[in-house]
Amino acid sequence: MIAGGIFRQDNPYNTVMNRIGDIAMLSVAWFVCCLPVVTIGVSTAAACEVAREMQEDRDNGIFKGFWRAIKRRFGTGMLLTLFLGVLIALGAFDLWWISRSMAGDMASVLYGVTLAVFIIVAMLFAFLLPLSGRSKLSAGEQIKQSAKLATMKPFIALVVAAIYALPIVLLATLPSAVMWVPLVWCIFGGGASAWAQMWLIRRAFDLQPQD
Repeated sequence: MIAGGIFRQDNPYNTVMNRIGDIAMLSVAWFVCCLPVVTIGVSTAAACEVAREMQEDRDNGIFKGFWRAIKRRFGTGMLLTLFLGVLIALGAFDLWWISRSMAGDMASVLYGVTLAVFIIVAMLFAFLLPLSGRSKLSAGEQIKQSAKLATMKPFIALVVAAIYALPIVLLATLPSAVMWVPLVWCIFGGGASAWAQMWLIRRAFDLQPQD
């Protein structure tokens, strides 16, 4: 009886291990498609879409689903990537310029204010990539939608943005992180991040498969 239960495809252990394997494959697909750098946004959106299909029990092969999600709205995804890239570059430059060219209490205050604004902007657009895979809206309409949803669920937006920022924060604050963060995110972290983000978003907005 026990041995038979272990080898059943639907027993809890097999279910968990299969899910871990799927997330690992999703991580590898995400990481490889991020290597050109300019496709980071498109790859992230595709990973979130596949993670959503996994949670809906509608996935039909991780790599096949990922490639299908990549192709579905590649042009719009590239526009969203450009938009987010410009925002990140501006925020990073402002923080760098303040830290390099100013000193004293005024610099600390200005740095803190700039960082706070950057976090708020990140929250406003935290839902942009996770929801773009199945959206039929234009890039501009998706930007407006993300900002609207973030004002409705600010805590969820903050957590989703924090998940995005986690590897960057680790790389920026831990000297040894460059040795293990890329490997962890390639093997498991990329897929796990997408899975966690979609789990939060689906429950926050009660998303159904047809949404």
